[in-house]
Amino acid sequence: MCDLHNPLNSFPLMLKPLFAAAMVMSLFACTSQNQPQRDPLKESSTALPDTTLKYDVRYRDQQQIEKVIYGFAENFDNGNLEKCLEFMDDSIRGEIDGVKLRGKENFATRVVQLGESVKNAKFQQRHLISNMQFEMLPSDTVRVSMYCANVWTDITSGEIQLMAVGYYKGKLVKKADKWLIAVLNSLPDSRLVERYYKEQEDSLLKK
Repeated sequence: MCDLHNPLNSFPLMLKPLFAAAMVMSLFACTSQNQPQRDPLKESSTALPDTTLKYDVRYRDQQQIEKVIYGFAENFDNGNLEKCLEFMDDSIRGEIDGVKLRGKENFATRVVQLGESVKNAKFQQRHLISNMQFEMLPSDTVRVSMYCANVWTDITSGEIQLMAVGYYKGKLVKKADKWLIAVLNSLPDSRLVERYYKEQEDSLLKK
């Protein structure tokens, strides 16, 4: 018995598979267009952890990861730039101040530039890190997210300035029983301000 409501019945037998494939692709395209764009600055890192997951971050690993992150930040603040490299994986990648980097050598060059700029300006930088979150991934990898505020002290006047507030997001990988930074992204909240004004300008241009 023929189903009159099925549009495939009105096509020759050989064209039915092509028509069905076109319908599936069209449905997929519509679904993809309706998906919201990812915004790492607005994504919450405080979701309640699922304790039923196979991969869970052990407390000892959390402690070791915290030491790596705090050690990296403190050595950077104090100008021990070579020490910072010991906390990085050779294939580290990420984005610092809008500059995309890949590889330990490129990160080293950028870290030295940032460190020297602060040193020459007679500022003492401090990282204030909080709200650290962990998510265990396969292959001895942990995704981390934290708030970070950068405070600078003018060593000539003692004046303290809040230079930046935002996220540090990245991944650490365990190699030879040692945790190393594999991905490091600095995402300052100033991007939200820039995006807000750009959205306003775009909406005015469309009117």
